[in-house]
Amino acid sequence: MSLAQTRDACQPTDLTVDTSAGEFTVEWADGHHSVYRLAWMRSVCPCASCREDRRQAEVDPLRLAVGPPPDPKVDSAELVGNYAIRFTWADGHGNGIYGFSSLRASCPCPACNQGEPGDLLGS
Repeated sequence: MSLAQTRDACQPTDLTVDTSAGEFTVEWADGHHSVYRLAWMRSVCPCASCREDRRQAEVDPLRLAVGPPPDPKVDSAELVGNYAIRFTWADGHGNGIYGFSSLRASCPCPACNQGEPGDLLGS
């Protein structure tokens, strides 16, 4: 597969957030279909503060989190250029930019990854 074909495969043709089902669906330019659980997406937020929180939890697994868990409900979503999407979550968090190439590499379907990977691949 050429670089141009790989890049095209990572371009969405349709994006749908279904808050009642808790899912984010992407139709990709190459015809592939990906469905991501919003709870998983919130748990792997790629922003610097969330990444640091996950790193600290790996270093000290006995460290207790203070406050409620992150809310996986989406208040809004916006495109970031033509390469990513940013969600504003119901808890007000909105710093994570989910790159389309990372999302495609993290597709949870059985043909791609045998279930959801632990973190965003390629980010």
